[in-house]
Parts: sequence; C-alpha cells; structure tokens
Amino acid sequence: MTAVVAHSRSRALAVLLALVCALVCAVALPACSRNEAAEPAPDDAREQPATNPDPSSDPEADPDVAGTTLRVLAGSEIKDMLPILEDAQAELGITVELTYQGTLDGTETVMAGEGDFDATWFPSNAYMTLFDEKSALVSEEASIMRTPVVLGVKRDRAAELGWDEKSPTWAEVVDAAASGEFAYGMSSPVSSNSGFSALVELATAISGTGAAITAADVDVVASDLTRFAQGQALTSGSSGWLMEAYDKDSSAVDGVFNYESLILQDPDLVEVIPQDGVITADYPLTLLSGRGEKVEAAYGALVDYLRRDDVQQRIAEETHRRTDATTPDDERMVFEIPFPNRLATVRALLSSWVSEVRKPANMVFQIDTSGSMGGERLDALKAALLSLTETGADGTAALLTFQPREMIRFVEFASGIKSEKDLVVGEDGNLAGVSSYVSGLSAVGGTALYGTLQHALELAAQTRADDNVTSVVLFSDGENTDAPGIEGFAQWYEANETVQGIPVYAILFGEASADEMGRLAELTSGRVFDAGDGDLTAAFKEIRGYL
Repeated sequence: MTAVVAHSRSRALAVLLALVCALVCAVALPACSRNEAAEPAPDDAREQPATNPDPSSDPEADPDVAGTTLRVLAGSEIKDMLPILEDAQAELGITVELTYQGTLDGTETVMAGEGDFDATWFPSNAYMTLFDEKSALVSEEASIMRTPVVLGVKRDRAAELGWDEKSPTWAEVVDAAASGEFAYGMSSPVSSNSGFSALVELATAISGTGAAITAADVDVVASDLTRFAQGQALTSGSSGWLMEAYDKDSSAVDGVFNYESLILQDPDLVEVIPQDGVITADYPLTLLSGRGEKVEAAYGALVDYLRRDDVQQRIAEETHRRTDATTPDDERMVFEIPFPNRLATVRALLSSWVSEVRKPANMVFQIDTSGSMGGERLDALKAALLSLTETGADGTAALLTFQPREMIRFVEFASGIKSEKDLVVGEDGNLAGVSSYVSGLSAVGGTALYGTLQHALELAAQTRADDNVTSVVLFSDGENTDAPGIEGFAQWYEANETVQGIPVYAILFGEASADEMGRLAELTSGRVFDAGDGDLTAAFKEIRGYL
C-alpha cells in the first residue's frame, strides 16, 4: 500500500455548494450523482510510512473530509498519478491509500466482497460491468482520464511496413506477425488490462461480425489468434514493466501493444491505430457502497479536484493521457470496439489464449530447500507451488495455474542439486505429477544459489525455441553460501551467449539479499518479486503473468 498524507486549504464554499446539491438531489433528483454506477462504453501492494503530519490537525482542512482515509484498490497503471495525488491530498487534507492489483483479478476481489476498500481505480470497469453484483456493490463512478490501447512500432520498421502512412487492419497485423515480418511485445491478457484489451480488440475485429464478440466467436477466431501469437517475442505481467523491458533491450521486437500514453513517451515509436478499432481505458474512480458519509465526502472532494480544469491539464501534460483539457487537435481519432457483454465470453477468450493459442511457457523453477527452509517456510513454499495446480479454481485464478502444452522443470537445491523433475502438461491438464513432486520436497543443507542457477539456465537454454516462452524462476530464502558468488556468476553469464536473453524472475524471501537479487534481475532482464510479507502464493501467482 502506498500512503501519502498532507494538509489542505479551506474549501468551505465548495462544501456548501456540495451540501446544497445533495439536498436538491435528495428531494427532487435522486439521479443527481457524478456518474451513478453507469455502464461504461475492461503489481504488488506495498506500505510506506506517512511523510507529513496528520492532516486533521490542519486548521484550514475541509471539516467534512479532513483526516479521512480513502482506501483504493487500483491498477498499477495509476502509479504515475502519485505526484498529482500528493498535491490533491495536500489541498484536501485526506489520505489516499493505494493497493495495487491487476484489473481482472482486482475486479473479482471486489465483486466477491473481499478486502476492506472504499473505492477502486482500474483502467476500466468494463469487466466489472459483467458481474451482477456490481449494482449492489458500486455507489458511483467518475471517469478521470482516457487512453486507448494501441500499437507502437519502431519508426524505421513502421516505414518499411507502410504503417506510418496508412494504418493496417487487424487482419494485416495478424498476417505480418504470422509471416515473421512483425515481432511484438504484449503484456499478459490475464494479469494486465492493456494485454487483455489488445486481445479483445483483435478477436472482435477478425470475427467480422461488427458487434461485440461472443463465446461462439472464440472458436471461430482461434486459428487467427494462434497465427497472431506466433509473432510475440516479449511478454510481461504489467504494462509498465513491458515498456521497461522494451527500453532496456528492444532488439527482439519491432513494436509493442500498450497504452497510447506510454507509447507517446518514446520518441522512437510511431503510434499505429488499427483501422478496425481499439478499446479505450477511461480510468473510472469508483466509490463502493456503504462506506459512510466521511468516505463519500472524501471521494467526492477527490473527484472534484481531479476533474478541475487545471488538474485535467496537468494530467494530460504529465501522463500523456487524454482528458477534458485535450482538444481534437491533440488526439488521434479512434473507432471504439465494443467490449464483450457476457462474462462467459471473456472467460472463454482468456481460456483459449492461455491453453491453446499463445506460445507455451518453458519454465525452470529453481527451488531452495536448504536447512533454513524447514517448518513453516517449507509449508508456505509447498502451498504456493500447489496453488499453481488448482484446476478447480474460479475466474482468472484458474488461468494462472499450469496450462496444457507447458513444460515445467524443477531443480531442487541446497548445498548442491538435490533433485530434478521434468514435466510436460498434457492436453487433459493433469497436474498430478507436479503435486506429487512438490509434496515430497524436504529441507536440509546449505545454499549453493549461483552454481545451481548456472545449471538452471543451461537447462532452460536447451529447450528454448521460437515457439515457446522460456524463463527461470528462482526461489531462495537466504544468501549464497557456496562458490561462485554474484561476481563469479556475472562473469560466467556474460561469457555464455547461449543463456543470455532468458529472464530470471527472483522471489525475495526470508534472508535473501535484496541487492543481489536486484542485480541478478538487472543482469538477466528479469524482475524481483517481493514476498517479504510471507505471502509466497501471491508472489508465485504474480510471476505467472510473466511466464
């Protein structure tokens, strides 16, 4: 959770006007709300100490909202709004606590009534609209800013393809990807709204119906989706990390599917908007029902602040999103593709993508079962790994389990390699072999972290191919106790081209060195996932968005 606290100046006049409006609405216009749960046109939580005094002590704070905390479940895309939120809180005298979660699983969390949140702020509520529970759980929502999900193509490649002069159709994008003319990066449709939106855009356009895609259409478009997937050369669990990975090494791809606001920040990318249309994220700040008058007042004050003309202008300038302050001259016109109107359609499309369409994952799990992993730590590790075998899970959780066609390799280590197990998930999705192996893990020995990692990378390289997505997942609860160390590993890695380009996703847990894990992720173009709070299951499921 990210918490930022500050003071405010007096907003007595605004409060008076709000009270008058509320009175009028109560008497004559029950629908007089900012946007009464109207159906719209679809990374990890950390807590930081407050850096400013309690806003309730500010004599100028708005008496209706001063000292109020607004707990918001948000997409990680909102992180670039933190400077603006800090200023909002300084003026309003409220605290906004942000907990980050992906749009789809975050929506499912709220619709299940889980978590103690006052509001949500996802890129879109389109997925939420498919749930019957929304009408009872949502009080009101207000769009703050907008950005379509588009394609960013390297300037020279766009010219070669002719896409800088004339936007392609989605069918032409599919043909280019399938023929090898166009390689791209895209975030996971299961864990990231931008990846999900791109998939819906594509599937809807190539269905050719001119209407929202249906579950029946999913089978019809599956072959074209498979052809499209052949061009994916960079994957990610989040929109932001996708751009970070692209910025670090873009050699494997010609472009990326992502939010327009992120594409516009790279001067070497040409924005390409397929002729058939796209989906626009409208970032609705959404108040949940029954949160009390103080929270409702704080929500209203924050919405009013964010929609103020000067703030809308600032949002446009600092985040490159479209707002009420942008004009038609500032924006490229887009044709809006309809979002699916049935929950079953979304789940059928995502299930088809992960189990049949996308390139299968080729994963090596390097698992530390040294002596320090005994007891509760080993139990937590087993539970986290077994959570990836829960075939009866509901919603998007079922899509984060191991899927048909995927190759899973376990390398158990302590002072050396203790055991290895190779498994390929069959078409029936039977994961009994994984469950049996994980249940048999035991803790004893030291921690030969980097020597074992060399072996894990060599195993991954043996089965790396253009038709799979290869990676290594490293889990350890302690510092390396055997040679080589991080320096020796770095020298070995830089001298071995066969293993380069395989990302290492490291889980930070226990006494593991944050500095070394960070350096390892930087060296291999991977990422560190912090499980310092002990929630290994959440960390492993988050990683699945990257595999």
